[in-house]
Amino acid sequence: MRMQRKSEQEVFLKRERLIEGTIYFCFIILIGRLFFLQIIMHEKYSKLAGKIQFIENQIPAQRGAIYDRNGNILAMDVPAKTLYVYTKIVEDKDKMAKILASILNMPASEIRKKLDERYPRIKRKLTVEEYTAIEKEKLKGIVFEDDYKRTYPKGKLACHVLGFTNVDGVGIEGVELQYNDVLSGQAGLIVIPRDGRGNFLSSLSRVVCAPVRGKDIYLTIDEKIQQIVEEEIARCWEASNPKKISVIVMDPETGEILAMANKPDFDPNDPARFPAEFRKNYAVTDLFEPGSIFKIVTAAAVLEERKVGRNEVFNCEGGKWFIRGHFLHDAHPYGLLDFQQIIIKSSNIGTVKLAMRIGDQALYRYIKKFHFGELTGIDLPGEIRGILRPVEKWSAYSITAIPIGQEVGVTCLQAIRAICVFANGGYLVRPHILKKIEPPVSSESNLSVSNELVLSSEVVATLNEILAKVVSEEGTALRAKIHGYTICGKTGTGQKVENGVYSHSKFTASFIGFIPLEDPKVAILVNVDEPKGAYYGGIVAAPVFREIAWRIMQYMQVPPQNASIAMTGLDPYEDKRTD
Repeated sequence: MRMQRKSEQEVFLKRERLIEGTIYFCFIILIGRLFFLQIIMHEKYSKLAGKIQFIENQIPAQRGAIYDRNGNILAMDVPAKTLYVYTKIVEDKDKMAKILASILNMPASEIRKKLDERYPRIKRKLTVEEYTAIEKEKLKGIVFEDDYKRTYPKGKLACHVLGFTNVDGVGIEGVELQYNDVLSGQAGLIVIPRDGRGNFLSSLSRVVCAPVRGKDIYLTIDEKIQQIVEEEIARCWEASNPKKISVIVMDPETGEILAMANKPDFDPNDPARFPAEFRKNYAVTDLFEPGSIFKIVTAAAVLEERKVGRNEVFNCEGGKWFIRGHFLHDAHPYGLLDFQQIIIKSSNIGTVKLAMRIGDQALYRYIKKFHFGELTGIDLPGEIRGILRPVEKWSAYSITAIPIGQEVGVTCLQAIRAICVFANGGYLVRPHILKKIEPPVSSESNLSVSNELVLSSEVVATLNEILAKVVSEEGTALRAKIHGYTICGKTGTGQKVENGVYSHSKFTASFIGFIPLEDPKVAILVNVDEPKGAYYGGIVAAPVFREIAWRIMQYMQVPPQNASIAMTGLDPYEDKRTD
């Protein structure tokens, strides 16, 4: 009996220890699990709980405005609404999808798919008409949140300079892209709690951080001059039916771009409606063979090297010269011309004979002094370097082509910077589009400063006297003449290359110049690509320069030299001389 009791007691103790061990083991597992969940996985589950208990929404920041140099608004953000749907209280999702699709011009299937989410965003930046129409429907679950929409109140004006933004307010082209970091603000954050059923408690929402508005930008562009340019481009577009046109107006002293325009163009308010090529800023992104406007570089190089006398006479071979295995032609059969007449009448043969006086190396060195084949550094996206091969890659014929603007590719920006050297006394300026940032930033720099001397003042004065005669009864740019003002300029008619050979039907007509000679206010470039009918720079581009220059002088209130001259406009010139 005693032995039996002892055995039962031992069994009981074993069971007790087993139970205690099991309890301790479970307790350890529980503590471990709690440690795992509350310590190791704390961050994960905290975020998960936050997503269930709260919703975080960004508060959009207003993008900075863009102004012209005089404070005229060119681009701005206006208040808009973004449409969300709180789908938990939507009674009929199919019906809602159809109604919204008809108002928003969106596929009903796309909207219906979104309605399967808890709080989907249906569309950003609603128009006033869309917002009003949705409000009238009184649909349950509709939520409008504040947003901003980028607007360009002047429409197409300066579209290639300004560029545009995408639906998220990020710059895509032009100034909007170049200065996106400056214009973009900093979005804010708001936290909205939800109750146990998932309903939003808007009254208990909390702003974690307020949005910060972007900085404003003032451009060097003058709205009035830009308008003048675009009106004259439109007239040329209708008259010559070209492939494209580019015009730049620049302050020759500072490098400030006063106007920059291209055709074809687009409306930045609705850029998707236009082909991608319409949105290119051709003045910066495309190159062309400059033709005779490049002769100013050749002439300057020969004068600086003192290899020619101003009145020295050259034989221009009656307009046809066989040189280095090729025939070189002039537009007219010139005989004997002195140095001045070679430039004034734009003789190819005479210019090549000038270049051969100094040779390949010296000519290349002066071309590089004008920084052709290099970026100008303009603060706009998409700029290209152009084409200028090193001397070791020139052919034997290159010395007969490059001096007259063949075998080189330049941008409109590079070309106008070259004529500015003659307008400002011999200095190379840096083209730029930014005037100032408000409020200022520490990284903002003075882009107008340039200490790079390209030509001596003596050579500049000599060539300016000659370039003034180009726009006179003697020269190729008679149609650029404005009575009462002394204009310096040069025409250019470049043959385009097709399949490796120069075309006899496709040309680029150009004119570069500045006005007035005595105190240059503006330099202007006109580039017309593949005009139909007349194609010479003196006939197609020079008249566009004339109209723009005349109107700018009136706007700037720059009187003619001779006050007795009636400021009635411009004479119709019938002279057919070309370059």
